Amino acid sequence: MITHDRVDVCVVGLGAAGGTIAAQAAAAGLRVAGVEAGADHGANAGEGFDTDEITYVVDQALQWRDPEVLVFNGRPPVVSNWLSRNIGVGGPHHWSGFAIRFHPSDFRVASTSGVPAGSSVADWPISYDELAPFYDEAEAMLSVSAGTPHPWQPPRERGFPQPPLPDTRRGQLLTEAGRRLGWHPFRPPAAILTERIASSPRAPCNFCGHCTLFGCTRNSKASTAVTVLPAARASGCLEVRPRCLAVQITVDRSGRPSAVRYLDHLGQAHEQPATVIVLANNAPYAAKLLLLSRSPKHPAGLGNQHDQVGRHVTFHTSTCVYGLFDEPLHAARGPAPQVAIDDFSEDRPLRSGADFSRGGQMVGGMPASFAGGALSFVLALDEWLPLPEGVPAYGDGLLRFAESAFSRHMAVFCLGEDVPCAENRVTLDPAVRDRAGLPALRVEYAHHPEDVRQIEYLAGRARTWLEEAGARRVVRARTALPGGMRAGHAHGTTRMGLDPETSVTDDFGQVHGVDNLFVAGAGGFVTSAGVNPCLTVVALARRAAPRIIDRAR
Repeated sequence: MITHDRVDVCVVGLGAAGGTIAAQAAAAGLRVAGVEAGADHGANAGEGFDTDEITYVVDQALQWRDPEVLVFNGRPPVVSNWLSRNIGVGGPHHWSGFAIRFHPSDFRVASTSGVPAGSSVADWPISYDELAPFYDEAEAMLSVSAGTPHPWQPPRERGFPQPPLPDTRRGQLLTEAGRRLGWHPFRPPAAILTERIASSPRAPCNFCGHCTLFGCTRNSKASTAVTVLPAARASGCLEVRPRCLAVQITVDRSGRPSAVRYLDHLGQAHEQPATVIVLANNAPYAAKLLLLSRSPKHPAGLGNQHDQVGRHVTFHTSTCVYGLFDEPLHAARGPAPQVAIDDFSEDRPLRSGADFSRGGQMVGGMPASFAGGALSFVLALDEWLPLPEGVPAYGDGLLRFAESAFSRHMAVFCLGEDVPCAENRVTLDPAVRDRAGLPALRVEYAHHPEDVRQIEYLAGRARTWLEEAGARRVVRARTALPGGMRAGHAHGTTRMGLDPETSVTDDFGQVHGVDNLFVAGAGGFVTSAGVNPCLTVVALARRAAPRIIDRAR
């Protein structure tokens, strides 16, 4: 065991939340150690990335490859790896760049939309107004390009740092079709540069289309690697330890967390003492680390005295519908944030007579495979992306279809707010082991009946939207996974709240009853909302950072 000198703050995971907090702590002059399971892509991360689909789609270079056990909708357990965790110092690297704020009602779901039977829906302990200044900070930090107005956009004090992404033919078709349907299509904000930033390794987007699952070769897509971590590294206050896997939080005789134990890439054990410890690794894996950290003072794991760690997990609901068009649309060109519909988000469907409490957003104009180019599209066909009726699943017929459809299709993805339930949880599997020889992560998740009805509702509207835009055939995809699981949209495993009996942390992410242990990231979400979580993750991290810095001094 190698024991290091004590630092002020040890951050586990240097992605969206951890990179933000580590950078702010370093800027405050604190000694910070960053323990990251992935590789170090450097201060100019784009130099190490490329657009090879074998590397990033087939071999999943930006995803963790440990075995995970999934029990979905009561089916038999299946072992694979699903949780996309954009590994590497300075994430998010793999994301699509959607940088959308939650609505004010997303923090007050129980109060505004009610609590469905059998659910654990609750209000957040903070409001939109409390988080709004930190949304401003997050958008500035990520240099978010502007969205276009729509009737339900959250209130804001500042303008966007960057102009909007340019329109495409796909966006125009969907925008015009949405307006004919009486809807309110808009360009979603994106953490993707449209103008150069002076003295920065970041360049404007060149519309290569390799966003989701890929690292950005031009650093156009924001990550903490190219926004806040370069200054933190240069300060000398942050020591980055890549390819190091945290396996336990150790405690002193009183039961107070004292150090992070981790394994380096050679399997050598290390212990990093710290005044304050921040868990900012992916939400299910932060819960796993708490559960692994058992001791006589914490026999069920840190923060788990009321059996709340790992519960209430949400992944969003998700479905995809794609349409085939007569004209070339080249859906694989350009970033995914093309055009969105918010008309069916929050409780608007409920108020129009739907039989579910919360809806979601639809986004359109991207390829049906969501990521990559022709190879990604072909690999998805007849795997999770159904073929139109009459198209063979192999041979020349399949190849002819793929050749024609690739450039003449586009998809609409529906991202819905799933209903949290206490029985949906992550735990330690009793049989399967990870690569470190520790219990693998076990995910038990079942759709609430409202989720099923919401998915059908949104899929129907996605079909209508594509048909109105001129699609001659429309095909709906079906998945055997929970919602946005593959996209890394995991929330709620370390839920924040004021009551320690029903939550794991307070509203700053401090674990109840432990004054020097914080959990950052989407694990704290009380409800999932119907948008990408990343901007809210960064805003929450910026809100928590001063509290963490104060505790460490």
